[in-house]
Amino acid sequence: MIYKKNNLKIYFIGIGGIGMSGIAELMHEIGYTVLGSDKIENENVKRLKKIGIKIKIGHKRTNIRNVNAVVFSSAINKKNIEILEAIKRQIPIITRADMLSELMKNKKCIAVAGSHGKTTTTSLVGNILESGKFDPTIVNGGIINSLSKNNKFGKGKWMVVEADESDGSFLRLPHEISIITNLDIEHLDYYETSKNLYSAFDKFIINLPFYGTAIVNEDDKNLKKIIHENNTRKIITFSTKNKKSNVFIKNIYFKNEFIYFKLIFNIPINKRSGQYSYKIKAIGLHNVYNGTASIIAGHLAGVKNSYIKDALKNYIGVKRRFTHLGKINLANIYDDYAHHPTEILATLSGAKQINKNITVVFQPHRYSRTKVLFNDFVKILSKIKKLYLLDTYPAGEKVLKGYESKNIYLKLKKINKNVVYVGTKNLNKVIYDQTKKNNIIIFMGAGSITKLAHSFVKTNE
Repeated sequence: MIYKKNNLKIYFIGIGGIGMSGIAELMHEIGYTVLGSDKIENENVKRLKKIGIKIKIGHKRTNIRNVNAVVFSSAINKKNIEILEAIKRQIPIITRADMLSELMKNKKCIAVAGSHGKTTTTSLVGNILESGKFDPTIVNGGIINSLSKNNKFGKGKWMVVEADESDGSFLRLPHEISIITNLDIEHLDYYETSKNLYSAFDKFIINLPFYGTAIVNEDDKNLKKIIHENNTRKIITFSTKNKKSNVFIKNIYFKNEFIYFKLIFNIPINKRSGQYSYKIKAIGLHNVYNGTASIIAGHLAGVKNSYIKDALKNYIGVKRRFTHLGKINLANIYDDYAHHPTEILATLSGAKQINKNITVVFQPHRYSRTKVLFNDFVKILSKIKKLYLLDTYPAGEKVLKGYESKNIYLKLKKINKNVVYVGTKNLNKVIYDQTKKNNIIIFMGAGSITKLAHSFVKTNE
């Protein structure tokens, strides 16, 4: 029913969010009349306006008129005046996850979950299905460079989505193939305990239909605990360490901006077994894992191996995943979304593939995350030869004293004399000298730092 064109008007509160914008655009392409609002006019809002979606800047009661349903995300406060007006008018209020679930009900779905790598893996699977002429529908948590947006409406039977575990909403998504990239102890503001977090991922696997398959990274110690206790669903494991894993990864090496590796299929996957070589246009061991999960999903969906190889070889990535912005003097400038210690380490390891001289400009994201992972941040950031620390991006949180960026700095400077606390200083002036070296400068974080990165390049190009 949801794929039939009709005159229903769907209103999105916070339409400029990366997840909301993707679903809104899909529903617009299907034939719904889509409207929405947001606090600011960001790049997603501008993109949606260009295709004809009417968007109000600012939330007002008067915006909720003559609409058939209101969609909101977990980022929207339940006391938002537009939600309250919808309740008053008895207009159905639907979460982002439930609307995505409705879109998925008419497709064969692949859901990608995990603490890190979801966005890249979702785009890799989408590329593989696209290469195989499957014309998939894609809903991603980042801008896919080949599409210049985070979604695609396809007429084929397959759909691939990024499944967000941060608020438990991934448990509402119907799918027959799941990928779990890894599992770190995060989002305890929602789950409260690590036990609850483990339980949610266990349920994610159990939510598969009896004929479904979970693709799981066996090298992740937390996932290993879950899969060894689960015998209710088919699980395909992959590993660089365990030769008896269902898919064993070996002969990994990096050259320029490519990763080369071989997979040994120890069990038949859609009639495919034996040993095969692959290469991905990407960097870092983490993308070996992301690529392997994507390859397995591609085989399960029925994509020919030659098409899978082409998709990986020609992959051009996701915006803000080690995105090259340009060159200033002798230094190459990159923009990266890494904001968790595990992600920071993965980005640094991958960057060394290209140049071992690395300068990082880091913006911590959320005080609550800094509090939970304070020692991990100090441990990882202390390994960076030249580090510039910006003030914490609060993401709507109140300041937690003792867990601000300056507290990380005070701890770090005892270990690493090359750490600089930028604070309110002019960032461009502070880091410009770093461009005079044969160097990689990475702007890193999940907040407003991407704007600073683009501004730095534009000012100095």
